[in-house]
Amino acid sequence: MLLDKHSDKKHRGEGLNALKNSDKKIYELMRKESKRLGVCEEYHAGQFGDLKEADRQVYKLITKEYERLQNTLQLIAAENQCSRAVLAALGSLVQNKTAEGFPGARLHGGCEVVDRIEQLAAARAKQAFCAQYANVQPHSGTQANQIVLTALLERGDKILSMGTDQGGHYSHGMKESFTGKFFDVENYYLNKQTFLLDYDAIRQQAIKVKPKLIICGASAYARTIDFKKFREIADEVGAYLLADVSHISGLIIAGAHPSPVDCAHFTTTSTYKPGGPRGGVVIMGRDRDRQIKVNGKNTALWERIQKMTFPGVQGTPYFNHIAAKAVFFKETLSDEYKARQFKTKENAKWLAIDLLDLGYDVLTGGTDNHMVLINVGNLRKGLTGLVAQKCLEECGIIVNMNQLPYDEKPAMVGSGIRLGTPVVTKNGMGNKEMDGISGLIDAVLKEVKIIGDSEYKIDGSFKEQMKNKVKELCGKFPMR
Repeated sequence: MLLDKHSDKKHRGEGLNALKNSDKKIYELMRKESKRLGVCEEYHAGQFGDLKEADRQVYKLITKEYERLQNTLQLIAAENQCSRAVLAALGSLVQNKTAEGFPGARLHGGCEVVDRIEQLAAARAKQAFCAQYANVQPHSGTQANQIVLTALLERGDKILSMGTDQGGHYSHGMKESFTGKFFDVENYYLNKQTFLLDYDAIRQQAIKVKPKLIICGASAYARTIDFKKFREIADEVGAYLLADVSHISGLIIAGAHPSPVDCAHFTTTSTYKPGGPRGGVVIMGRDRDRQIKVNGKNTALWERIQKMTFPGVQGTPYFNHIAAKAVFFKETLSDEYKARQFKTKENAKWLAIDLLDLGYDVLTGGTDNHMVLINVGNLRKGLTGLVAQKCLEECGIIVNMNQLPYDEKPAMVGSGIRLGTPVVTKNGMGNKEMDGISGLIDAVLKEVKIIGDSEYKIDGSFKEQMKNKVKELCGKFPMR
């Protein structure tokens, strides 16, 4: 414990004289450490004040974003809220360091500190996921996917993945994406009646397509994913398996969803969706040392991932983000974090039941994770996901429109909306608040006057009434 810097000088002098010689050395070390840490804290202190003085326009915009977040309901499933400790790491001076490569093999000097930061982040990520390998350098979940793809595939190789119109992510093979441009992508589909993954159909398609890589994981799928079945299919057709678990990685860490780490050859995730900083990570389990032949030589899969990170896909790592990842992965090891993941799941289930009771078409009849998918087109004739998103936002409820499987509406309009409970749960909301949120959503969607796929009208006084109710609710649960 550091000595109180406000204590009386005379008292400190008397105390020092009473110490034994050995204790004097300890005291001096503590005093020097206190001074060193104090200088570091002084350097980082008042950063927001510095911004205010240097650029008042950006300062005001950030202030407005804080007010928006505090006074509206954040129900976007792809968003979360990191801690102030994570924000502090993001704003630290380690962002100034350039150091391409990995710890112990950098192309720049002065890396002893950032090496330790990266090693700490990787060790904590492995502990969080019960993994044998973790690469914390990817700048995003999408780049984590690109690293895996370039490590395994050549141009034109076949990939089997869930289509974006079925709930898959664009980085899994959308034509306009990196994946779609360079590889031969086939999509598997959900069952048309149940909107669930049909593993028998996926297996038959894999046998027919013979992909080199199968990708599982989704950005809009509310039920449990059976990673063991996907691995059985991959093994049967001789494919690698990539599990992109960005949306459910927090649940996986907590044990609220089965883990793919020892089922998939590679597991990727963004780090912001489970509640950390912007960035990504590549995780490996039992296949860490599996050999792959590249240019006639065998190399371990983890070594291939390292090489395709740098110089393959990225340059210098963002060390402030890696430091923030280290902070975040420590948080995920806590009982509080794990309990919150189960509460997030419970809140989503409660919200789904509420909306079902109000007559909404909730896809698959509920949820097993943090998200709820709703076909608003079946609520009112002419109502689209886009109109629902826009009118709810005007009333202080932030959601996103979503194209649904086999949707007749185009992607930029959609028949659905996607709701998520991570942020409201982080701020302390529970089942009672889910009742209130479902009622607010229902009131808005039944009040709005529909004009077209993207046009609507909403009464001004009603809108203000809804905004005030939302603000009152949010005021009881300030940002944490």
